[in-house]
Amino acid sequence: MASDLLRETERAAVISLRGNAPLIAIVPKLSIDPQPKTAGFDENGDVVWPFLRIDGTQAIPQGRGCNARSEVSFAVHTFAKPRHQGDPATTPELETARDFAGRINSAVVEAMQGHAYLVAGRRYRFTVRSSRLMRDGAEDSAWHGIVNVLARAYQG
Repeated sequence: MASDLLRETERAAVISLRGNAPLIAIVPKLSIDPQPKTAGFDENGDVVWPFLRIDGTQAIPQGRGCNARSEVSFAVHTFAKPRHQGDPATTPELETARDFAGRINSAVVEAMQGHAYLVAGRRYRFTVRSSRLMRDGAEDSAWHGIVNVLARAYQG
């Protein structure tokens, strides 16, 4: 049976990012591809900043059966606001949103670039194709990074 291994690759990427110690020192583990009703969301149902999401996944399946494999591309989106010592209304800014988003984006690049993982019996190899940093379109005080990744997923 042919398989695009699309969702499996997304899950492997999340597991890999959540297992990267330098990245989770910057972004809480549950804020990496946060799911509703988890610690990645606050009591109002809003996502906790900073956070990462995986979007735009696309696959080119190859082979069948035990030779099934897929070339999967996706983007890791990073979001950050300025970092403060405490309450943003009363404490000084420690790091601008641009610098914070850039630092998170660089940590994602390091976590993904050239690494291979074995997840649930499948092999995955991740290569970063590009990285960008921009002002967030939805929040004036936020910055948004994008890391485009190419994954090669093998059935087993």
